[in-house]
Amino acid sequence: MHVVIIGSGPAGLTAAMALRKKKFKGTIDILSAENVPPYSPAALGEYLIKDQENLLYWHGRDVCDRYGCNCFFGEKVTAVDPDQQYVMTEKDRKINFDKLLIASGSKLYIPPVVQGADKEGITNFKNIFGTQKIKDMAGDGNKSAVIVGGGFIGVEIALCLVKIGVKPTILNRRGWIMPKLLDKETGAYVIDDLEKQGVNVMLNTEGNSFIGEEKVEGLITTDGRELKADFYIAATGVKPNIDFILDSGIENDGWGIPVNRYLQTNYKNIYACGDVAQTEDLLTGEMTIHGLHTVAVNHGQRAALNILGPEKEYEKQFSMNSLKELSYKLMVIGELDGEEIKYKDKDVLRKIYIKDNKINGFVLLRDISNAGLFFSLLKKRKNIQHYKDHLLDKNFNPGFVVSKFK
Repeated sequence: MHVVIIGSGPAGLTAAMALRKKKFKGTIDILSAENVPPYSPAALGEYLIKDQENLLYWHGRDVCDRYGCNCFFGEKVTAVDPDQQYVMTEKDRKINFDKLLIASGSKLYIPPVVQGADKEGITNFKNIFGTQKIKDMAGDGNKSAVIVGGGFIGVEIALCLVKIGVKPTILNRRGWIMPKLLDKETGAYVIDDLEKQGVNVMLNTEGNSFIGEEKVEGLITTDGRELKADFYIAATGVKPNIDFILDSGIENDGWGIPVNRYLQTNYKNIYACGDVAQTEDLLTGEMTIHGLHTVAVNHGQRAALNILGPEKEYEKQFSMNSLKELSYKLMVIGELDGEEIKYKDKDVLRKIYIKDNKINGFVLLRDISNAGLFFSLLKKRKNIQHYKDHLLDKNFNPGFVVSKFK
């Protein structure tokens, strides 16, 4: 059997390794648009700060050789023919497949409302090349940056930049930071920490246009201000890499690829996982893309099992986020929707959201005690009606709860 994997990120690489660990003896071809060995995007921030290459290449630069995979780095896939069962690359290479796994990840997405985004001098934090460019520019004495986008990626970039001596300004269009993940109260804590670390936070402010002839020389905001910096970073969101299958017959909505519980597309021998796969959310029941390293790895492992058979359903996932470079620990898990129970004391904020007598989500800021228990109760959809009012008590004993109410 010939397995072709499009993408060498966490999902694709995990699938290839899992196939070999399951004693698969067939051919595995991995194609990647990026001309570097498989690396972990989740480690880019740590790499920027610590400058340790081994943090990126989480399974070693030689992982493809060790696992007997044919890797075509720097060779972008341009088309897929699911009926004739082959892929085409930008180098006019035609590769036939018996089973195909689409794990092509995602790319920076700059909304069309931001003008001049095609100018030279705008970088990103989405891949190793953008991160290396930031690292090199900081090393050359560039000490100020403007970050367009106050979501998770933008905040992560800002926190990393201050660690390497760069003064960042971050623009966010809403009245609080990371509005898709945090409520206003929690966002205020994050803003306070960002500013204490040296980040200039501009709320209710959007980038309108990058100015300059061919190279960016400044950014005009929606309220008419002109911002100048040594370099400019777009952190406006990401979009799945699926351009090569849009007209192939593989079902898609122009954004992602819906899959069934076995990670199969509408073609039973073609699978999708990671940042391109739309799967059912455990909490909302909606088809969505989670865009998380842990989800990508989980998908890759499950896709490999399903390629080999017998088929196994994927585990339904939910939103999970934590910022590593804050001055304190912050966990944001699940959906922040439902009845709210809260504990707040000085610099500590703990919230649990309950729906239908089940934990629907929680926020733990600074004090993350019992995080594992809350996570387990949420994931297993346990009924917590008998002890929900005690979940945030200082003397809450999870062992007692499990024995009494299991």
